[in-house]
Amino acid sequence: MPTKHHRTRVISCAVTCCLIGGLIAPPAVAQSSMRAFWADAFHEGFRSTSQIDAMISMAMTGNYNAIIAEVLAYQDNVGSGHGAYWNSSIVPKAGDIVGGIDPLAYLVQQAHANGLEVHCWLVAYRVSTAWPPSGNTVVQPEWIMVPRSDMGGGPATVDGKYTLDPGSPEVQEYLVSIVRELVTNYEIDGIHWDYIRYTSTNAGYPADTGYDQSGLARFQDITGYVGTPPYSGEPSWDDFRRREIDELVRRVRAEIPSVTSNPRQPLRHTAALITWGDAPSNFESTSAYGIFQNWRYWMEQGYLDAGIPMCYYREYNPPHDQWYRNWVDAAIGWRYDRHMYIGPGIYLNSFADSVTQMQYARNAGADGLSTYSFASTNNTGQIAADWYPYVAANLFTSSIPTPDMPWRDPAVAGEGTLWGRVTDRFTGEPIDNATVQAGPGGPIQTDGNGYYVVTLIPASPAGTAYNVTASYPGYTDRTVVGVVLAGDVSRLDILLGDCRNDNDCDDGVFCNGAETCLFGTCQPGTAVDCDDGVGCTDDSCNADTDSCDNIPNNGLCDDGLYCNGAETCDAQLGCQSGDYPCASTHWCHEDGTECIAYGSGDFEPDGDVDLADFTALQQCFGEPATPECYPGNLTGDDGLIDLEDFAVFAGAMAGPS
Repeated sequence: MPTKHHRTRVISCAVTCCLIGGLIAPPAVAQSSMRAFWADAFHEGFRSTSQIDAMISMAMTGNYNAIIAEVLAYQDNVGSGHGAYWNSSIVPKAGDIVGGIDPLAYLVQQAHANGLEVHCWLVAYRVSTAWPPSGNTVVQPEWIMVPRSDMGGGPATVDGKYTLDPGSPEVQEYLVSIVRELVTNYEIDGIHWDYIRYTSTNAGYPADTGYDQSGLARFQDITGYVGTPPYSGEPSWDDFRRREIDELVRRVRAEIPSVTSNPRQPLRHTAALITWGDAPSNFESTSAYGIFQNWRYWMEQGYLDAGIPMCYYREYNPPHDQWYRNWVDAAIGWRYDRHMYIGPGIYLNSFADSVTQMQYARNAGADGLSTYSFASTNNTGQIAADWYPYVAANLFTSSIPTPDMPWRDPAVAGEGTLWGRVTDRFTGEPIDNATVQAGPGGPIQTDGNGYYVVTLIPASPAGTAYNVTASYPGYTDRTVVGVVLAGDVSRLDILLGDCRNDNDCDDGVFCNGAETCLFGTCQPGTAVDCDDGVGCTDDSCNADTDSCDNIPNNGLCDDGLYCNGAETCDAQLGCQSGDYPCASTHWCHEDGTECIAYGSGDFEPDGDVDLADFTALQQCFGEPATPECYPGNLTGDDGLIDLEDFAVFAGAMAGPS
């Protein structure tokens, strides 16, 4: 993944050198830092080209380098600030846009032309103040969560708003689709979440109790909890509601960089973080944790590239001034290896007090600032636009680039992210709450759509291979190899459930034997044994005919002795002896491959058998037959001149003819 280039304006400096200890030295190079402001959907900002031009001009005057624009505050289109401020195929377009423009497209074009980043600010779960949501045909009534007392009664409001059920897999997929549309279709620089939490602890219950994909239904299935948990006092229910929010943040962490067509990659993934009250030393005691926003965990796991704590405190109103400082210090301490951009509420303070707070955050080591808000810059009655030259003169005195994200740069990052989906091999359905172990960290559980995301896995730019194991009750564990790339995301989908019965395992190859299903995993069959027990047949399995071939091979029976005749192989009886190759008038020569006629005793030959022949016979006696002794082999098939031959020879002697 390419490293994002700095998009900055040329920095001019009236002073080109500094006198230090009597020596002339060049000025220090400005450090990078985030300088953003939130621009909400309910004030002037990005409804028309003239508003956008004015907003960009003020950002430039104030030496800001990023705009966080609330492009989705409500998911209906009734009333100002409701609807999508982009051309969406998912959410109805806002009705207060002037001139029929695509506000986000124009904002991105003009902002980038001036070196400014644009981050899309999304209110996560808030749908509408009336039901059904005007113009929105995607959101379904069963997706709405309600207070416990309204459970099963259809859509009802939580704190006056119709609100999506964070635990519903369909809701999560709907929100992810919005993110993917923005990242795919617009050259934006980041996704920023707001209200990424519950607004009341008395929520999370289904509008339709028959809906089997509600957050409550998942909680009951996963934990085995019987009945309906109270809205407070049940730790397992509280933990699950935190998990629901975690799942969306975690999923989007992987989805954003997976859209590689966006030339602005790597995009930043950020969220507005709750900082109500004073900052405790224990995060579990924070108001954020109590409202199910476990943002320290998000930072620790690298789910966010940056947190933006909403430190909205009046500088002139003790102890709020100290609470602000306590939260700045706590947030920076909980950023881990990511960024923390402090978000002061400048709308609550004078210009001077806001600069005081911002300077404290910068001195404390914050990676940047995001002021709230673009249109509300003070509480003293001054014109909002006057803030921008003021902050340029008193704090943001020159332009600087936004900070790099080294964890997203393959050249310097030491870890990467692995994500994917765990599904049933045969049904294709996602497996909720499957356990996935990848890398040296602990295991994680899949969400309702079967997605897992494992971050912070040590990796090299060329890729580091890991065994990845997925498990779920009723399935055999499956281990596959995943390659993790430094500074990037890699996808690895995993199938569970090899089989339900033996038929699922049959590979259709007779010769492999019968495969079987054992505890959900296909077991290989035993190869078909075609040995017929007959030593002289060539035995093989014929995959074309699904049968054994046992072909007689005479060569396996040949003893190499010509005089024994040609041995043959019988498919049932095995090797059969050969027939004697010579006629009764011939004997077989063992040293050759020929039949030789029996001798007459006439060695000379002169037509009779006499004493001269007898003398020759004596010389051949006891010797194997050779051509000069052949006449003396009168009987027997061994070619040996022996007493039997003498007996026959004596009967043949007739003297001279």
